[in-house]
Amino acid sequence: MYSNTNYLLLGELLEHLTGTPVEEHISRAIIEPAGLANTGFPAGPQIEGPHSRMYEAFFGAIDPPRDYSVYNMSWVMTGAGLISTVEDLNRFYRKLLGGEIVSPSSLAEMQRTVPVIAQDGRTLDYGLGLYKTVFPDHGTFWGHDGTVWGALTMSWTRPDGGQQFSAAFNLVRWRKPTDDGTPHPIDVALATLKHQALCGPA
Repeated sequence: MYSNTNYLLLGELLEHLTGTPVEEHISRAIIEPAGLANTGFPAGPQIEGPHSRMYEAFFGAIDPPRDYSVYNMSWVMTGAGLISTVEDLNRFYRKLLGGEIVSPSSLAEMQRTVPVIAQDGRTLDYGLGLYKTVFPDHGTFWGHDGTVWGALTMSWTRPDGGQQFSAAFNLVRWRKPTDDGTPHPIDVALATLKHQALCGPA
């Protein structure tokens, strides 16, 4: 996976070569053609229109959680400087996996995975901006998640677009360290919701 530094360098390189900010390229090539009406790059720390507040707990180190609702996320460049809705996320992934965003050969490269260790220690099958999750008897789903201070979003789509699940959270890193590794009730509820949304009731 690219680090934030690599995103910044790639964005600067693209702007240097073309004279056009990377945000404009993304808007022209993806956001507008895909019809993502509620997706874009805010000009500053304020988000216009209705939106949830954003609270960061940092695994219990910030208690009570801090409000990051007004905060400029451009420190992570386009990786988190983009805002959207879960409806637009579903639309984007449905079009991407349906071959409407990139060519079939590019999509195949995006889905060519390698093992990557996630922050929580899990091994992910990670490609180019996509990784997959497999539910036995229910198939493979592709998507991604991402987080900034006070916000987390995840989105998963079956390749045929038949089942999708996107969710946005406004309290992040709620789990306090435990000695016995007992799952936090929120993590258990989230895993259950994700499974039921993609696979149906257990």
